[in-house]
Amino acid sequence: MHNMKFSRTTITIIVVLVAGILVGVSAGYYIPRGSASPSSSVSVFAAGSLEYSLGDHFNPYFRNSTGISVGSTFSGSVSGARNVQSGIHYDVFVSASAAVIPSLLMPNYTDWMVIFASNEMAITWLNPSYNIPVGAFWFENITSPGVTVAASTSQLDPSGFQAIEMIKLAGLLYTGWNNSSYGAYVKEAFGNNFSAYMKYNAAWNSWFGKEGYLEKHNYGGNYSNNDSLALYDQIFLYMLSRGETKLTTVEIGLDGLLAAGTADYALTYKSQAVNQGLSYFKNSDGGNGLSSWINLGNISESHVEFYQMVNSTGPTTPDDNIGNLPGAPILYAATVLNGTANTQAAYSYIYYLITESGQKFLANSDFDPLPVAFGFNIPYIPASLSSAIVPIPSYMPQSAYV
Repeated sequence: MHNMKFSRTTITIIVVLVAGILVGVSAGYYIPRGSASPSSSVSVFAAGSLEYSLGDHFNPYFRNSTGISVGSTFSGSVSGARNVQSGIHYDVFVSASAAVIPSLLMPNYTDWMVIFASNEMAITWLNPSYNIPVGAFWFENITSPGVTVAASTSQLDPSGFQAIEMIKLAGLLYTGWNNSSYGAYVKEAFGNNFSAYMKYNAAWNSWFGKEGYLEKHNYGGNYSNNDSLALYDQIFLYMLSRGETKLTTVEIGLDGLLAAGTADYALTYKSQAVNQGLSYFKNSDGGNGLSSWINLGNISESHVEFYQMVNSTGPTTPDDNIGNLPGAPILYAATVLNGTANTQAAYSYIYYLITESGQKFLANSDFDPLPVAFGFNIPYIPASLSSAIVPIPSYMPQSAYV
Protein backbone atom coordinates (compact mmCIF):
# COMPACT_ATOMS: atom_id res chain seq x y z
CA MET A 1 0.00 0.00 0.00
CA HIS A 2 1.11 3.55 -0.78
CA ASN A 3 1.56 5.51 2.45
CA MET A 4 3.29 8.71 1.30
CA LYS A 5 1.95 11.69 3.20
CA PHE A 6 3.31 14.49 1.01
CA SER A 7 4.53 15.02 -2.53
CA ARG A 8 8.28 15.54 -3.08
CA THR A 9 7.73 19.25 -3.70
CA THR A 10 5.76 19.64 -0.49
CA ILE A 11 8.45 17.82 1.49
CA THR A 12 11.11 20.17 0.09
CA ILE A 13 9.08 23.22 1.08
CA ILE A 14 8.52 21.81 4.56
CA VAL A 15 12.21 21.03 5.11
CA VAL A 16 13.22 24.55 4.09
CA LEU A 17 10.58 26.18 6.28
CA VAL A 18 11.28 24.00 9.28
CA ALA A 19 14.95 24.85 8.95
CA GLY A 20 14.07 28.54 8.86
CA ILE A 21 11.96 28.22 11.98
CA LEU A 22 14.72 26.40 13.81
CA VAL A 23 17.23 29.09 12.87
CA GLY A 24 14.90 31.81 14.11
CA VAL A 25 13.93 30.09 17.34
CA SER A 26 16.45 29.67 20.10
CA ALA A 27 16.31 27.11 22.88
CA GLY A 28 12.90 26.58 24.41
CA TYR A 29 9.58 27.41 22.79
CA TYR A 30 8.87 30.65 21.04
CA ILE A 31 6.22 32.95 22.50
CA PRO A 32 4.84 35.33 19.85
CA ARG A 33 5.59 39.03 20.09
CA GLY A 34 3.40 40.87 22.53
CA SER A 35 2.57 37.65 24.34
CA ALA A 36 0.21 37.71 27.26
CA SER A 37 1.11 38.37 30.86
CA PRO A 38 1.30 35.42 33.29
CA SER A 39 -2.10 36.38 34.71
CA SER A 40 -3.82 35.87 31.34
CA SER A 41 -6.29 33.13 30.54
CA VAL A 42 -7.72 31.64 27.37
CA SER A 43 -10.98 29.75 26.82
CA VAL A 44 -10.78 26.92 24.31
CA PHE A 45 -13.43 24.90 22.54
CA ALA A 46 -11.91 21.73 21.09
CA ALA A 47 -13.18 18.63 19.35
CA GLY A 48 -13.96 15.80 21.74
CA SER A 49 -11.27 13.62 20.19
CA LEU A 50 -8.68 16.10 21.52
CA GLU A 51 -9.76 15.84 25.16
CA TYR A 52 -6.88 13.57 26.16
CA SER A 53 -4.02 15.07 24.16
CA LEU A 54 -5.01 18.67 24.95
CA GLY A 55 -6.96 18.50 28.20
CA ASP A 56 -4.73 16.02 29.98
CA HIS A 57 -1.33 16.87 28.50
CA PHE A 58 -0.90 19.88 26.25
CA ASN A 59 -2.97 22.38 28.25
CA PRO A 60 -1.10 21.79 31.53
CA TYR A 61 2.18 22.06 29.64
CA PHE A 62 1.09 25.33 28.02
CA ARG A 63 0.04 26.78 31.39
CA ASN A 64 3.31 25.79 33.03
CA SER A 65 5.34 27.21 30.14
CA THR A 66 3.56 30.53 29.75
CA GLY A 67 1.60 31.16 32.94
CA ILE A 68 -1.57 31.43 30.84
CA SER A 69 -4.43 29.41 32.30
CA VAL A 70 -6.71 27.43 30.01
CA GLY A 71 -10.43 26.79 30.35
CA SER A 72 -11.54 23.97 28.04
CA THR A 73 -14.77 22.65 26.57
CA PHE A 74 -14.66 19.42 24.56
CA SER A 75 -17.52 18.26 22.35
CA GLY A 76 -18.54 17.65 18.75
CA SER A 77 -17.12 20.30 16.43
CA VAL A 78 -20.40 20.99 14.65
CA SER A 79 -22.30 21.37 17.91
CA GLY A 80 -19.51 23.63 19.19
CA ALA A 81 -19.88 25.89 16.17
CA ARG A 82 -23.62 26.00 16.78
CA ASN A 83 -22.87 27.11 20.35
CA VAL A 84 -20.83 30.01 18.99
CA GLN A 85 -23.67 30.96 16.67
CA SER A 86 -26.05 30.94 19.64
CA GLY A 87 -23.90 33.43 21.54
CA ILE A 88 -21.48 31.31 23.57
CA HIS A 89 -17.97 32.73 23.27
CA TYR A 90 -14.66 30.91 23.21
CA ASP A 91 -11.28 32.52 22.54
CA VAL A 92 -9.87 29.60 20.57
CA PHE A 93 -11.88 27.16 18.46
CA VAL A 94 -10.33 23.82 17.44
CA SER A 95 -12.26 21.57 15.05
CA ALA A 96 -11.86 17.92 14.04
CA SER A 97 -13.00 18.94 10.56
CA ALA A 98 -11.32 21.94 8.97
CA ALA A 99 -14.45 22.59 6.90
CA VAL A 100 -16.50 23.39 10.01
CA ILE A 101 -14.74 26.72 10.59
CA PRO A 102 -15.25 28.29 7.13
CA SER A 103 -18.75 26.87 6.68
CA LEU A 104 -20.18 27.75 10.11
CA LEU A 105 -17.93 30.45 11.61
CA MET A 106 -16.76 32.60 8.70
CA PRO A 107 -17.04 35.51 8.20
CA ASN A 108 -19.09 36.47 11.25
CA TYR A 109 -16.87 34.92 13.92
CA THR A 110 -13.40 34.64 12.36
CA ASP A 111 -11.53 35.27 9.10
CA TRP A 112 -8.78 32.64 9.16
CA MET A 113 -7.65 29.23 10.39
CA VAL A 114 -4.59 27.01 10.53
CA ILE A 115 -4.74 23.31 9.67
CA PHE A 116 -2.30 21.45 11.91
CA ALA A 117 -2.97 17.68 12.06
CA SER A 118 -4.68 14.73 10.45
CA ASN A 119 -6.25 11.62 11.94
CA GLU A 120 -7.45 8.20 10.79
CA MET A 121 -10.72 6.31 11.10
CA ALA A 122 -10.47 2.91 12.78
CA ILE A 123 -12.61 -0.12 13.70
CA THR A 124 -12.57 -0.40 17.51
CA TRP A 125 -13.90 -2.70 20.23
CA LEU A 126 -13.50 -3.61 23.91
CA ASN A 127 -14.91 -7.12 24.29
CA PRO A 128 -12.15 -9.62 23.30
CA SER A 129 -14.76 -11.92 21.78
CA TYR A 130 -15.13 -9.41 18.95
CA ASN A 131 -11.40 -9.34 18.14
CA ILE A 132 -10.62 -8.85 14.45
CA PRO A 133 -7.37 -10.67 13.67
CA VAL A 134 -4.68 -9.30 11.37
CA GLY A 135 -5.57 -9.92 7.75
CA ALA A 136 -9.27 -10.48 8.37
CA PHE A 137 -11.90 -9.16 6.01
CA TRP A 138 -13.06 -6.68 8.62
CA PHE A 139 -16.33 -5.80 6.87
CA GLU A 140 -17.56 -9.31 7.68
CA ASN A 141 -16.97 -8.83 11.40
CA ILE A 142 -18.90 -5.58 11.70
CA THR A 143 -21.91 -6.81 9.68
CA SER A 144 -22.34 -10.31 11.10
CA PRO A 145 -25.89 -11.12 12.18
CA GLY A 146 -26.58 -9.89 15.70
CA VAL A 147 -23.57 -7.55 15.86
CA THR A 148 -24.09 -3.92 16.88
CA VAL A 149 -22.03 -1.01 15.55
CA ALA A 150 -21.77 2.51 16.99
CA ALA A 151 -20.88 5.79 15.30
CA SER A 152 -21.36 9.48 15.96
CA THR A 153 -24.32 11.44 14.64
CA SER A 154 -23.08 13.14 11.50
CA GLN A 155 -25.02 16.37 12.00
CA LEU A 156 -23.28 17.01 15.32
CA ASP A 157 -19.86 15.43 15.03
CA PRO A 158 -17.46 15.16 12.07
CA SER A 159 -16.44 11.61 12.93
CA GLY A 160 -20.04 10.65 12.11
CA PHE A 161 -19.89 11.72 8.49
CA GLN A 162 -16.26 10.62 8.25
CA ALA A 163 -17.39 7.12 9.29
CA ILE A 164 -19.92 7.23 6.44
CA GLU A 165 -17.21 8.28 3.98
CA MET A 166 -14.84 5.58 5.23
CA ILE A 167 -17.48 2.86 4.78
CA LYS A 168 -18.28 4.06 1.26
CA LEU A 169 -14.58 4.18 0.31
CA ALA A 170 -14.19 0.54 1.29
CA GLY A 171 -16.84 -0.35 -1.27
CA LEU A 172 -14.97 1.49 -4.01
CA LEU A 173 -11.61 -0.03 -3.08
CA TYR A 174 -12.87 -3.61 -3.02
CA THR A 175 -15.06 -3.52 -6.15
CA GLY A 176 -13.64 -0.84 -8.46
CA TRP A 177 -10.63 -2.28 -10.30
CA ASN A 178 -12.19 -1.62 -13.72
CA ASN A 179 -14.13 1.52 -12.83
CA SER A 180 -13.51 4.33 -15.33
CA SER A 181 -13.63 7.06 -12.66
CA TYR A 182 -11.52 5.64 -9.85
CA GLY A 183 -10.11 2.32 -11.07
CA ALA A 184 -6.65 3.87 -11.46
CA TYR A 185 -6.59 4.68 -7.72
CA VAL A 186 -7.70 1.14 -6.86
CA LYS A 187 -4.87 -0.25 -8.96
CA GLU A 188 -2.41 2.09 -7.23
CA ALA A 189 -3.72 1.06 -3.82
CA PHE A 190 -3.07 -2.61 -4.60
CA GLY A 191 0.27 -1.94 -6.28
CA ASN A 192 -1.22 -3.07 -9.62
CA ASN A 193 -1.49 -6.56 -8.12
CA PHE A 194 -4.76 -7.95 -9.44
CA SER A 195 -4.47 -11.12 -7.35
CA ALA A 196 -4.22 -9.08 -4.14
CA TYR A 197 -7.28 -7.07 -5.18
CA MET A 198 -9.25 -10.21 -6.03
CA LYS A 199 -8.79 -11.61 -2.52
CA TYR A 200 -10.80 -8.67 -1.19
CA ASN A 201 -13.20 -8.56 -4.12
CA ALA A 202 -14.01 -12.25 -3.82
CA ALA A 203 -14.53 -11.92 -0.07
CA TRP A 204 -16.77 -8.89 -0.62
CA ASN A 205 -19.01 -10.72 -3.08
CA SER A 206 -19.01 -13.93 -1.05
CA TRP A 207 -20.34 -11.87 1.84
CA PHE A 208 -22.63 -9.28 0.24
CA GLY A 209 -23.26 -10.60 -3.30
CA LYS A 210 -25.88 -12.86 -4.83
CA GLU A 211 -26.15 -16.09 -2.84
CA GLY A 212 -23.54 -14.67 -0.49
CA TYR A 213 -23.42 -15.17 3.28
CA LEU A 214 -25.85 -12.40 4.18
CA GLU A 215 -28.43 -13.43 1.59
CA LYS A 216 -28.23 -17.06 2.66
CA HIS A 217 -28.84 -15.96 6.25
CA ASN A 218 -31.67 -13.63 5.24
CA TYR A 219 -29.82 -10.74 6.83
CA GLY A 220 -29.46 -7.69 4.64
CA GLY A 221 -30.51 -6.03 1.45
CA ASN A 222 -29.97 -8.88 -1.06
CA TYR A 223 -27.22 -6.96 -2.82
CA SER A 224 -25.89 -7.63 -6.29
CA ASN A 225 -22.29 -8.62 -6.96
CA ASN A 226 -19.80 -5.74 -6.89
CA ASP A 227 -22.28 -3.44 -5.20
CA SER A 228 -19.95 -0.74 -3.87
CA LEU A 229 -22.62 0.58 -1.49
CA ALA A 230 -23.45 -2.79 0.07
CA LEU A 231 -21.47 -2.17 3.27
CA TYR A 232 -22.90 1.35 3.66
CA ASP A 233 -26.45 0.11 3.07
CA GLN A 234 -25.98 -2.76 5.51
CA ILE A 235 -24.74 -0.56 8.38
CA PHE A 236 -26.51 2.75 7.85
CA LEU A 237 -29.80 1.52 6.42
CA TYR A 238 -30.57 -2.12 7.23
CA MET A 239 -28.83 -2.45 10.61
CA LEU A 240 -29.85 1.08 11.62
CA SER A 241 -33.50 0.22 10.94
CA ARG A 242 -33.14 -2.81 13.23
CA GLY A 243 -31.50 -0.80 16.03
CA GLU A 244 -28.21 -2.61 15.47
CA THR A 245 -26.40 0.56 14.43
CA LYS A 246 -26.23 2.97 17.36
CA LEU A 247 -25.66 6.71 16.92
CA THR A 248 -24.34 8.97 19.65
CA THR A 249 -23.80 12.72 19.75
CA VAL A 250 -20.00 12.80 20.04
CA GLU A 251 -17.14 10.37 19.49
CA ILE A 252 -15.85 10.57 23.06
CA GLY A 253 -19.03 8.75 24.19
CA LEU A 254 -18.53 5.73 21.96
CA ASP A 255 -16.33 3.93 24.47
CA GLY A 256 -19.22 4.05 26.94
CA LEU A 257 -21.41 2.14 24.49
CA LEU A 258 -18.67 -0.46 24.10
CA ALA A 259 -18.10 -0.73 27.86
CA ALA A 260 -21.82 -1.19 28.51
CA GLY A 261 -22.16 -3.82 25.79
CA THR A 262 -24.66 -1.63 23.96
CA ALA A 263 -22.36 -1.81 20.93
CA ASP A 264 -19.82 -4.41 19.87
CA TYR A 265 -17.81 -2.21 17.51
CA ALA A 266 -17.36 1.56 17.16
CA LEU A 267 -16.33 3.51 14.08
CA THR A 268 -14.11 6.25 15.45
CA TYR A 269 -10.65 7.81 15.27
CA LYS A 270 -7.51 5.79 15.80
CA SER A 271 -6.45 8.41 18.34
CA GLN A 272 -9.61 7.64 20.33
CA ALA A 273 -8.71 3.98 20.42
CA VAL A 274 -5.25 4.79 21.78
CA ASN A 275 -6.46 7.36 24.31
CA GLN A 276 -9.43 5.36 25.55
CA GLY A 277 -7.71 1.99 25.71
CA LEU A 278 -9.81 0.43 22.94
CA SER A 279 -8.65 -2.39 20.74
CA TYR A 280 -8.62 -1.58 17.05
CA PHE A 281 -8.12 -3.47 13.82
CA LYS A 282 -4.39 -3.55 13.03
CA ASN A 283 -2.09 -4.73 10.29
CA SER A 284 0.94 -6.96 10.75
CA ASP A 285 3.13 -3.95 11.58
CA GLY A 286 0.84 -2.86 14.42
CA GLY A 287 -0.54 0.11 12.48
CA ASN A 288 -4.07 0.79 11.34
CA GLY A 289 -5.54 -2.26 9.61
CA LEU A 290 -7.72 -0.04 7.44
CA SER A 291 -5.92 0.89 4.25
CA SER A 292 -4.80 4.50 3.94
CA TRP A 293 -7.12 4.61 0.92
CA ILE A 294 -10.04 4.02 3.28
CA ASN A 295 -9.13 5.59 6.63
CA LEU A 296 -9.10 9.27 5.46
CA GLY A 297 -5.71 9.82 7.07
CA ASN A 298 -3.44 10.40 4.08
CA ILE A 299 -3.03 13.79 2.42
CA SER A 300 -1.02 12.82 -0.66
CA GLU A 301 -2.53 14.00 -3.91
CA SER A 302 -3.78 10.63 -5.18
CA HIS A 303 -5.34 9.71 -1.83
CA VAL A 304 -7.14 13.03 -1.59
CA GLU A 305 -8.51 12.63 -5.10
CA PHE A 306 -9.76 9.13 -4.27
CA TYR A 307 -11.46 10.33 -1.09
CA GLN A 308 -13.48 12.77 -3.22
CA MET A 309 -15.12 9.88 -5.04
CA VAL A 310 -17.57 9.47 -2.14
CA ASN A 311 -19.76 11.90 -0.22
CA SER A 312 -20.94 12.40 3.34
CA THR A 313 -24.64 11.83 2.68
CA GLY A 314 -25.99 9.56 5.38
CA PRO A 315 -29.31 8.02 6.34
CA THR A 316 -32.46 9.92 5.51
CA THR A 317 -33.26 10.37 9.18
CA PRO A 318 -33.14 14.12 9.97
CA ASP A 319 -30.65 13.73 12.81
CA ASP A 320 -27.96 11.94 10.83
CA ASN A 321 -27.56 13.56 7.44
CA ILE A 322 -25.04 16.39 7.27
CA GLY A 323 -25.51 16.75 3.52
CA ASN A 324 -23.66 16.01 0.31
CA LEU A 325 -20.09 16.99 1.25
CA PRO A 326 -17.33 15.48 -0.93
CA GLY A 327 -15.10 13.01 0.88
CA ALA A 328 -11.93 14.53 2.27
CA PRO A 329 -9.03 13.70 4.60
CA ILE A 330 -9.56 14.26 8.31
CA LEU A 331 -7.94 17.63 8.97
CA TYR A 332 -7.87 19.41 12.34
CA ALA A 333 -7.93 23.20 12.32
CA ALA A 334 -7.82 26.06 14.83
CA THR A 335 -8.66 29.75 14.91
CA VAL A 336 -9.13 32.66 17.30
CA LEU A 337 -12.68 33.95 17.38
CA ASN A 338 -13.64 37.60 17.03
CA GLY A 339 -14.29 39.44 20.29
CA THR A 340 -11.50 37.71 22.19
CA ALA A 341 -10.28 40.09 24.91
CA ASN A 342 -6.71 38.78 25.13
CA THR A 343 -5.76 37.95 21.58
CA GLN A 344 -2.06 37.49 22.36
CA ALA A 345 -2.83 34.72 24.83
CA ALA A 346 -4.99 33.04 22.20
CA TYR A 347 -2.32 33.44 19.51
CA SER A 348 0.26 31.95 21.88
CA TYR A 349 -2.00 28.96 22.48
CA ILE A 350 -2.28 28.25 18.77
CA TYR A 351 1.43 28.81 18.18
CA TYR A 352 2.35 26.27 20.83
CA LEU A 353 -0.28 23.87 19.48
CA ILE A 354 0.94 23.86 15.87
CA THR A 355 4.69 23.83 16.54
CA GLU A 356 7.07 21.48 18.29
CA SER A 357 5.49 21.16 21.71
CA GLY A 358 1.96 20.65 20.43
CA GLN A 359 3.14 18.28 17.72
CA LYS A 360 4.78 16.12 20.37
CA PHE A 361 1.62 15.75 22.43
CA LEU A 362 -0.50 15.11 19.33
CA ALA A 363 1.86 12.42 18.07
CA ASN A 364 1.86 10.77 21.50
CA SER A 365 -1.92 10.39 21.14
CA ASP A 366 -1.59 8.88 17.64
CA PHE A 367 -2.61 11.97 15.71
CA ASP A 368 -0.55 12.85 12.65
CA PRO A 369 0.65 16.45 13.18
CA LEU A 370 1.65 18.28 10.02
CA PRO A 371 5.35 19.19 9.97
CA VAL A 372 4.25 22.75 9.14
CA ALA A 373 0.63 23.89 9.48
CA PHE A 374 -1.40 25.01 6.47
CA GLY A 375 -2.81 28.52 6.55
CA PHE A 376 -6.27 29.42 5.22
CA ASN A 377 -6.90 33.09 4.35
CA ILE A 378 -3.25 33.82 5.04
CA PRO A 379 -3.55 37.66 4.77
CA TYR A 380 -5.78 37.57 7.87
CA ILE A 381 -3.55 35.28 9.93
CA PRO A 382 -1.73 37.17 12.73
CA ALA A 383 1.88 38.02 12.01
CA SER A 384 2.94 36.18 15.17
CA LEU A 385 1.86 32.91 13.53
CA SER A 386 3.19 33.57 10.04
CA SER A 387 6.53 31.82 10.59
CA ALA A 388 4.73 28.58 11.48
CA ILE A 389 2.49 28.16 8.42
CA VAL A 390 2.65 27.42 4.70
CA PRO A 391 -0.08 27.76 2.05
CA ILE A 392 -2.49 24.88 1.57
CA PRO A 393 -1.13 22.61 -1.22
CA SER A 394 -2.65 23.44 -4.58
CA TYR A 395 -3.85 19.86 -5.12
CA MET A 396 -5.94 19.94 -1.95
CA PRO A 397 -9.54 20.59 -3.04
CA GLN A 398 -11.50 23.30 -1.30
CA SER A 399 -13.99 20.61 -0.23
CA ALA A 400 -11.33 19.35 2.20
CA TYR A 401 -11.38 22.57 4.22
CA VAL A 402 -14.38 24.74 3.31
